[in-house]
Amino acid sequence: MLRPALRPLRLLVAGAAVAVVAASWARSAVLTLRAADEQQAAATTRTYPDQRLVAPVNDLPGPYTRVHPWALPYDANDYDSRASVIGIAEGPDRNIYVLTRCNRNSCAGRPEAPILKFNPEGQLLASWGVGLFEFPHNLTIDRDGHVWTTDEGNHVVRKFTPAGELLMTIGEPGKAGDPPRLLTSPTGVVVGDGGHVFVTEGHDNSPTAPVARVTKWAADGTFVKTWGRTGSAPGEFSSPHVIALDSRGRLFVGDRNNNRIQIFDQDGNFLDLWYQFGRPSGIVITPDDRIYVADSESNDFHNPGWDKGIRIGSARTGEVQYFIRDIEPWTISHSGAEGIGVDSRGNIYGGVVRRRMLEKFVPRTDAGSAAASRSMPGPPAPSWTPAGQAQTHFGHVARGFEGAPEGRGLSVTAAIEVNAAMRHANLAAGHASLADIQMHTRHVLQALAPPAGAASGSDDPGLGFGVTRAAEAIAAHIELAAGAADASPTMRKLGPTVALSARALAARARAMVDLGNRVLAAPTAVEAAPLAEALRKMALELDTGADADGNGRIEVNASEPGMNQLEAAVYAILEGERLPRMLR
Repeated sequence: MLRPALRPLRLLVAGAAVAVVAASWARSAVLTLRAADEQQAAATTRTYPDQRLVAPVNDLPGPYTRVHPWALPYDANDYDSRASVIGIAEGPDRNIYVLTRCNRNSCAGRPEAPILKFNPEGQLLASWGVGLFEFPHNLTIDRDGHVWTTDEGNHVVRKFTPAGELLMTIGEPGKAGDPPRLLTSPTGVVVGDGGHVFVTEGHDNSPTAPVARVTKWAADGTFVKTWGRTGSAPGEFSSPHVIALDSRGRLFVGDRNNNRIQIFDQDGNFLDLWYQFGRPSGIVITPDDRIYVADSESNDFHNPGWDKGIRIGSARTGEVQYFIRDIEPWTISHSGAEGIGVDSRGNIYGGVVRRRMLEKFVPRTDAGSAAASRSMPGPPAPSWTPAGQAQTHFGHVARGFEGAPEGRGLSVTAAIEVNAAMRHANLAAGHASLADIQMHTRHVLQALAPPAGAASGSDDPGLGFGVTRAAEAIAAHIELAAGAADASPTMRKLGPTVALSARALAARARAMVDLGNRVLAAPTAVEAAPLAEALRKMALELDTGADADGNGRIEVNASEPGMNQLEAAVYAILEGERLPRMLR
């Protein structure tokens, strides 16, 4: 995607920190990934690290000021009035084009226009697309100013003029299938200098429709070729979510479920893969080859240990230089910017789907020292003054608790400890030596239930609070909230759901402690390894919950919920109480 050349960001950061992941890779065990196909066998004989062993890239400067809301003013307490923003791009006219999923997370049957055009000051100039879209997914602009969109729900790519006239459709609305006539769940689109159109297809890679590929089309919409399939080898994909071009014409594919970016030439030949930008949902590469990657799904079982946010670096070298941490970096739930755009002034735009917001990040030119500009969670989120016993106790769960590390809310405290347990369970299962397996298992136990009086140290993960302690405190405080005389109908209805989920989480953590102690007692790696793998699977369920009765769904009962279900219930109370839908 071509735009007017960007002026270099002049960020006055002393001793600019550059995270070169090669160093951490060299310390990690590596595995040779099998070739995607015979034609690429020679290119894929390089070794790449086991992704579980790649050190997270979190601690970098984030010298930007967050501006919110930008262009889309709304009542912060009226969640239903807000649009889920999924795509942002600047055109050659310097106007900002925004793609939304209407005032829901879908445009099916909605009266709102999904495509919005703003001037650089955020004033709405035009809108269009009512009735065309079902599930908008990505927006890009070519060198001539044409607006390209993907509609994952309707299985089509559309090309518009800057005024909103529909010029071309690739695929047939409502019909999934294969080229040369059809597309299946198109996620990303980008247009090269020669007019070729590249589309990523396959969003969920379900067993019934395992499509995961890149398709190439001529400027007139004629099919050219396709490459890729479902898998984890080079040239294979699991939810190819976005695609971008650098100045050399290389294609960067955000291979989201594989937690990596893959790089290809325009004929589909595999060139390289990168893990250092996290779990990519959105990618923008500017003409000076600065790459911006939106990571909206890390910090859960997909990619534990990695904070959500926007990583910025070089598309030429792969170095990560800056990190804008999301304001909810440690929640288990999907959060943070998924769509991303950059304008010719160096401003970054983040489209946050779950919180339904559009954020703008303006470069700071007075950042001072590197230490002073470290990326923090951002300015305080909208807050409320608790009114009475019910909201006071609920506030301990959602917003802040004096007894928790750094005064965090109990829900976020639990999520951080769950994430630490997941990351080290992954590491324990990924190592071969008994010493390494048991070292990481001890870290899992520290995150689950640290000894009395323990605190987080340089060698210990998490916060020193523990999943069991946090979960039990959540259950106690939400029951006090739901039982208070001033509790609202929402609190009375949903409070027991939170309490059940919290107690199920605590029980799951205690079962993991028992299994972890068995790992520590194993005399050999041969005996410890299968136990460590079982611990890893239990850590996954600590996040996602488990369908214990095999009925195809995770229910709120004494055994099935995990952290994901607990957070969902807390968010539902926030929404029902018309409180800011954020956890701190």
